Amino acid sequence: MFVFAERLKAERKKAKMTQEQVADKLGITRVAYTLYETGKTQPTLENAAKIADIFQVSLDYLVGRYN
Repeated sequence: MFVFAERLKAERKKAKMTQEQVADKLGITRVAYTLYETGKTQPTLENAAKIADIFQVSLDYLVGRYN
């Protein structure tokens, strides 16, 4: 699995949010968000930045540039 997908799922669980809640904040469907968590697709740069803001982490962290 991709580092981004793994960290995305871990951060969502740490925040005690559902996939539906994160998808709503991003303005996308739960199915589209699920594809991010499974590594089947990648978010746009805009949505990746929104995800980082939602979970209060950096994009560098989400993509595995540092632990």
